[in-house]
Amino acid sequence: MKSKETGDDKFACLVCNLNLSGLTGTRIILWLVAITIVSFIIGFGILAISGGLPTSSENKTSPFRNTAMFTPVTTTFPLEDATTGSIGITMGAGELSLRGGAPDDAIMEATVFSKAPEWQPDYLQSQNGTTKTVTMTDTGHKGKELFAVHSPNSWEVLINNLIPVDLEVAVGAGDSTLDLGSLNLGMLSVHNGAGETRIDLTGYRGNVFSGEINSGVGDLTIIVEKNSNTRITVHQGVGDIGNNGFTPNEDTYTTPGYNSALPVNQIIVEQGVGDITLEAV
Repeated sequence: MKSKETGDDKFACLVCNLNLSGLTGTRIILWLVAITIVSFIIGFGILAISGGLPTSSENKTSPFRNTAMFTPVTTTFPLEDATTGSIGITMGAGELSLRGGAPDDAIMEATVFSKAPEWQPDYLQSQNGTTKTVTMTDTGHKGKELFAVHSPNSWEVLINNLIPVDLEVAVGAGDSTLDLGSLNLGMLSVHNGAGETRIDLTGYRGNVFSGEINSGVGDLTIIVEKNSNTRITVHQGVGDIGNNGFTPNEDTYTTPGYNSALPVNQIIVEQGVGDITLEAV
């Protein structure tokens, strides 16, 4: 009995030591990163086996794009008599490209590349007074349910340049390229679970706006006008911050000539794992 108890005590002590010494913050983060990488490898393996990954050289830049097999469908949403807009875009998995350039009489124009008509997103539009609201959501994936069960697709979205727009973008897994310099923003909200995100505000001449950028795993790039009055506050988990043209002060970065007494474009960044690049050009 005594030897058994001694063995049990040693085992319990070993478990205790593992629990106490193994669950450090660094190891937890490394485990999460490892799990994420393995999940992507498994997912891409499934796509490769099923023929979902691109084989041609022109489509090797992103694992989410395979437009050669997709059929484009373009949908235009009329502006009617609206003078302001609210646009919400929710994509489960794929590649999103968004920029200005919609027709003057349209609040938004969306071109979707997907393998089957039934995989087209759901659209909703409504108008309250002079505000036009349009939402674009992956089929069967509304609200916070971001990860799609279908093969990844590609969305190309054009937004009206003339009216102030509140813009909210959520991507579960994929690459997002948002060229917003020609838009007139009231509010900007971007959420990306996993993948690269590029937000380019070069040439922005619209109203002062507030922005919130949340990136889980992946690199993030934000480009703004150096002559704009912009302040970016960064809260980052694991990764490096590259700074070109901003004035840093702890976790805050401001454009040259920043003046807190003037209207400010305030952007708050929450980053989990990945590098951040800030450019004032």
